[in-house]
Amino acid sequence: MLYIKTFIGIIFQVSLLTLFLLLPAPTWYWYDAIFLSGFYFLINVITSFWICAYYPASMEARVEINFKRQPKKDKIATSIIILAIALALNFITVDVFYLHIFEAPTPMAKYLGLAIFVIGYSIILCTMVQNEFAQSVVNIQDERNQMLVDTGLYSYVRHPMYTGIMFFFSGMGLWLGSIFMATIGAIILMLAFIPRILIEEETLSRELNGYEAYLQRVKYRIIPKVY
Repeated sequence: MLYIKTFIGIIFQVSLLTLFLLLPAPTWYWYDAIFLSGFYFLINVITSFWICAYYPASMEARVEINFKRQPKKDKIATSIIILAIALALNFITVDVFYLHIFEAPTPMAKYLGLAIFVIGYSIILCTMVQNEFAQSVVNIQDERNQMLVDTGLYSYVRHPMYTGIMFFFSGMGLWLGSIFMATIGAIILMLAFIPRILIEEETLSRELNGYEAYLQRVKYRIIPKVY
C-alpha cells in the first residue's frame, strides 16, 4: 500500500508541475519543460521506491494526509506556499516566452541549471532519509513518538528541506531559460516559506523536547552564514 500511495503522490506532483509550467506557454510542445517533467518523474520514482524499501517510516510521514495536530495558522501558511509555488512555475514560463527579463542562458548554463536541480532534489532526499518525521506541514506526531533530529544536514541548518527546495527551483528556472527565476525569483519564492518557518520553530520549541536548545546550537535556518 505504501508503494501505491507513493506512486499516486508522484503522479499528482509531476502532473501539477507540468500543468503549471505549460498552461501559460504559447505551445504545449515545450521540449525543455517536457524533458524536465519526464526526468523528474523518473528520478522521483526510483528514489521514492528506494526510500519505501529502506526508510519506510520516512515515506509514511511524507504521504500522510491526516494531520491531527497541525496548527490553524499553519494551514494559512501552507496555502501561501502552494500559491507561491504555482505562481513561480507560471512565472518561469511567462519570463521565458514573453518577458525575457534577462538574456537567455547559454546551453552550458542550462545544463548547470539541471545539475543544480539535481542537487536540490538530493538535499530534499537526504532530509527525508535523515528525518523520518519530516512532513509537508507542521504537525507534532505524538503517535509516532516524534524526537528531535539534529544530526546530518540538520546540524548545519534548521530547515534543510527548504534549502533543497530553493536549489530545486533555482536549477529548474535556469534549465528552462529564466535567469530571473534562477536568481532573484528563487529568493522571492523562499520569502513565502518564512511564515511556515516561524510557525514551525514556535510549535517545536513549545512541544518538542530539546528544540529550544537546538535553536541555540544551530543559528541558521536555510543557508549557513546567510539566513
